[in-house]
This record gives sequence, C-alpha cells and structure tokens, in this order.
Amino acid sequence: MRKLNTTQKVILTMGIVGALIGFYGKWTGWAYDDYFVFFYTGMTFVWIAFLPSSKACCIPFWKKRAQKQ
Repeated sequence: MRKLNTTQKVILTMGIVGALIGFYGKWTGWAYDDYFVFFYTGMTFVWIAFLPSSKACCIPFWKKRAQKQ
C-alpha cells in the first residue's frame, strides 16, 4: 500500500467520520433521507482518497500527443 499525502489523509478521515455518522443514524432510527446523505458522502470520500493525482494520470497521454505532432 502506498503512502498517502496530507490531503488524502484528511479526505480519508472525513470519509470515515461521515460513514460512521451514517451508520449511527441508521441504527438509532433516523429517517432514510437524514442518514443516507452522510453515509453516501462518507463512502465517496473514502474512495476519492485513493484515486491517483491528476498530474500522474494525464502526463503520459500528453507526452504521446506531443511526439505525434
């Protein structure tokens, strides 16, 4: 597993907290509209924290285009 930078750690922590609030709301009987927003947003943040950075993702495609022109 790779090391996460500070921004990714913050997003991961926010995602875990959001998911925990969603689980808590589910178990304490909150309305669906109230707990699902926290749960869905938290799970999305957890997923986003592990995406590659935009620079590392796009540079190989830029180099290939530059060579063809």
